[in-house]
Amino acid sequence: MGRRIKKGQAGSSCIGELPLGCRLCGRGSKMVLFVTGLCDSSCYYCPLSLEKTGKDVTFADEVPVTNDEDVLHEVEVIGAEGSGFSGGDPLCQLDRTVHYISLLKSARGNDFHIHLYTSRTDLSARVLRRLKEAGLDEIRFHPQTQDWTGIARAVRTGMQVGLEVPVIPGSSQQLKALAERAERTGARFLNLNELEASETNFQRLAVLGMRLTSMAESSIMGSEDTALEVMAWATENLGQLSVHYCTASFKDGVQLRNRLYRRLKHTRRPFEEKDDTDPLLILGVIRGPHGHRLDVPTLESIRQTLKSEFDVPPRLMNLDQSRMRIEIAPWILQEIAHGLGRKFRGTYKVEMGIAREYPSWDRLQTLFEPL
Repeated sequence: MGRRIKKGQAGSSCIGELPLGCRLCGRGSKMVLFVTGLCDSSCYYCPLSLEKTGKDVTFADEVPVTNDEDVLHEVEVIGAEGSGFSGGDPLCQLDRTVHYISLLKSARGNDFHIHLYTSRTDLSARVLRRLKEAGLDEIRFHPQTQDWTGIARAVRTGMQVGLEVPVIPGSSQQLKALAERAERTGARFLNLNELEASETNFQRLAVLGMRLTSMAESSIMGSEDTALEVMAWATENLGQLSVHYCTASFKDGVQLRNRLYRRLKHTRRPFEEKDDTDPLLILGVIRGPHGHRLDVPTLESIRQTLKSEFDVPPRLMNLDQSRMRIEIAPWILQEIAHGLGRKFRGTYKVEMGIAREYPSWDRLQTLFEPL
């Protein structure tokens, strides 16, 4: 009797046990630590942005990292239960990777789960020992060559070991061979990721004849069919290896969404409301009109006017110097917008409105409704 495929959210599925790193990612409780954009491989399907590809930069959930506090702060604001180390290839900066593993384990305890993704399948015993002693719990390999000596060594360390690869349309035979070898080597799981297009890889994929599933999605046509064929085969042909198919829509619609909800919960300020259906913050904004930027003295003068003439409590507004705007409780701005407009007429050129923004570091705005 074959093993069973268990259906997950957003079209994902699993045979066997879902890796702990994936379970935490699905809850949105894993901070993604982009250790470096440096990489030994040159995969044509690499989706990294131009600001990261080949550059030795570090990000924590898209927040630029300049010191240890940046990393620990991001862990705090999403209530992280673990971290996934990615790149590039984190092992292109081994000392930095070991430092961050030790930092997070020291700050958050041994239960803080850390997994790492690398394409280096020939890792030495010395490198693996450093990673394990620092506290790495799980290592995921993306094989680029037939040399799997490092994978076999990793299995002997006692760490959770798996493989993680994108699903190229029509590559079912290669993936089946990969899965069989992974099981023989002693790996615990194989993650199959639906192939996605990005701004940087789409042209290369298109040249190879690949197309988007639809204009509204980033997934590549045929990737899912190939993954499902491998999953069906695995139920009858693999005995122990867990196989997990992760869809592009799961990453965006579940994993990222849940992480944003966690960030919203920990970063929402007293003057911000929560959207009813999406992980968005609602706030009032006073700023310069399109093409104009208010300076700090002007913003400070507006804040004083709000406080002294409109009785706005200081805790229900904020002067944001990075975006050069006043942020204010939306319910208050809606009440005073008319009077405020009369007050500023002939004095300041301003635009007032209600904004909806993601609670991300860059506060991506999805809607601005002028008042």
